[in-house]
Amino acid sequence: MPKQKPLSSTQSATGLAEALKENKEATQAVEKAADDLAVVHAVLDTNLPKATVSSDVDRAVEQTSALEKQLSASSKKLKKVNESLERELTDDKA
Repeated sequence: MPKQKPLSSTQSATGLAEALKENKEATQAVEKAADDLAVVHAVLDTNLPKATVSSDVDRAVEQTSALEKQLSASSKKLKKVNESLERELTDDKA
């Protein structure tokens, strides 16, 4: 197994910058999915007559709300990671 050379600070910063870029893209995708799911939930929750909704549909509507909350929480975690990466990149430049 060949020995790996340690990364220079420039290579490390480049890797962090690329990770930050990809993480920001993932954050935006998760935020969009959460927003879209919130709209779907709102439409289903307000436009379906409760008297005619089956229990399966009712559970699906509840699940959309839970999924939206999970996506929102994941988005917040991704934002924290982004902030940490940005701080690390800023510290490396100083």
